[in-house]
Amino acid sequence: MSGDDIESQTAPLIVPRNDVTLGTKIMRSVTFGALRYVLLAPIPFLLTPFILRKIGVAGYGTWAVFLAINSLTSLADLGLVGTLSKFVAEYHAHKDFVALSRLLSSAIALFLVIGLAVGAFVGGATHFVTKLFFHGSYVSQQELSFLIRCFLVVIVANLLTLLLSSVTSGLQRLDLTYAMSAGNIILSAAGSGLLLSAGWGLRGLVCSYATSAVLTVIGYFLLIKKLLPAVTLNPFHFELQEARKMFGFSLRLYVIQATVAIQNQLDKIFLALIIGVAPVGWFDIASDVALKVRAVIGLILAPVLPAASELDALRDEPRTKELYYRTHKYLALFGIPVVVCCDTYSRRFVELWLGKSMALIAVPMSVLITVSFFNLASGPGFLIFAGRGYLRPAIQSSILGITLSIVLSLGLIYRYGFAGAAFGTSASVLIAALYLIWVFHHESGYSFGRLIAEGYLKPSLCALFSIGVILLTHPVKATSWIRLFAVSSMFGAIYVVVILLSHFLDDYDWSKIEAFMPVMRHARKFGLLA
Repeated sequence: MSGDDIESQTAPLIVPRNDVTLGTKIMRSVTFGALRYVLLAPIPFLLTPFILRKIGVAGYGTWAVFLAINSLTSLADLGLVGTLSKFVAEYHAHKDFVALSRLLSSAIALFLVIGLAVGAFVGGATHFVTKLFFHGSYVSQQELSFLIRCFLVVIVANLLTLLLSSVTSGLQRLDLTYAMSAGNIILSAAGSGLLLSAGWGLRGLVCSYATSAVLTVIGYFLLIKKLLPAVTLNPFHFELQEARKMFGFSLRLYVIQATVAIQNQLDKIFLALIIGVAPVGWFDIASDVALKVRAVIGLILAPVLPAASELDALRDEPRTKELYYRTHKYLALFGIPVVVCCDTYSRRFVELWLGKSMALIAVPMSVLITVSFFNLASGPGFLIFAGRGYLRPAIQSSILGITLSIVLSLGLIYRYGFAGAAFGTSASVLIAALYLIWVFHHESGYSFGRLIAEGYLKPSLCALFSIGVILLTHPVKATSWIRLFAVSSMFGAIYVVVILLSHFLDDYDWSKIEAFMPVMRHARKFGLLA
């Protein structure tokens, strides 16, 4: 699941015994996250149609099931990933490197045991998995069994990557987390392209992902040793008391993570069971685009959990409240125009990207993108609650979501097939997100009216006005790739002008923008900006 600065306009910056302010850490994390997505955006755009050409829709659907299995096995982390981010942030805020050594050594030991257990379980269940989830695949049962056993390397390595990335996230060095993630994706994409071109098919995809996953784990170990030279990473220094402390928080967090992970993959599993692998491929493409759009917008939320944990350790409630409202403000500023633009041009984008025959995924993709934004809007409250160690409302919301998803998705898929998967998921996610937002405001006492007035009203009106201007002059059906890029850029330019004229950004916002981009200071001085 998934802030910006938490300082109030009158409060000084927080400096928790180091020379880098919390606001600087957050700004750095969000900036590097944005650069990561700019760098990586062309990869799925180019790789998806390439894979479809090389192995076909059924082959892509088969690969999508592999990825779903990998996502589901990440449930084996038992909530320790988010727990480590929280505890690392707290220990590092107080410079307690002895406690950090105990924490990380115990965590490594636990993850090694978990990884071996998951590998043994999936390996032992290979025959059952191939029989149950690969209807309509052209790949033989023998080949599928071999590929799943090879894929165990990816599963175990990705579990270790989750552990190690939680350390850099807890240190609020998300710039490094993003860099490592980018390297992993680039390596796997390059390897996939080369091996698919060489005629390796699904074997090439599995081999490429396994190689990049192992190299990423090695890179993370070297990176953490450099960041924390005073910390010992030795699984033989496992301490039962430290493990109990982690599990005291992680098992509650695990309920949330497990339900979200299952809910994200549930429709693919239902489609594979009821219809076959081809609709799984369609749904995977639609949901993958929605998840990537969500991930770009979710960069705003990435630093919130460690920031909230640090503020909770310092008992700073005023800045926690400021963190909440400013996170929503920036979430709306960047997220609403992205969603409006994506929804408007989703069909034409799919037709240009994958051909008119794949236009059936456009509406489900648009629905998933919109609902994903509502899900993100519940993120600031969840992350602040998590930073305080209070997870009951999020657990209730996640259980509500997965219960609705099972009931709605199963019925809608049986009745409407592929389209039913998207609408069943969307309805359940939307209801669960709205419930969590309501509970947060009810229990925290934060003003919901302030949230709408300061955060969402102006960006919504400005985005709708901007897209209205564009549609009056540039019909969607007349859009080519060049025109699609041009009208999207025009929409963005109009939105920026209108939002600036609305005085949505206050003096505090401008102080941060000017500190990060000094040229803006001169533009404001000469009256070029509001």
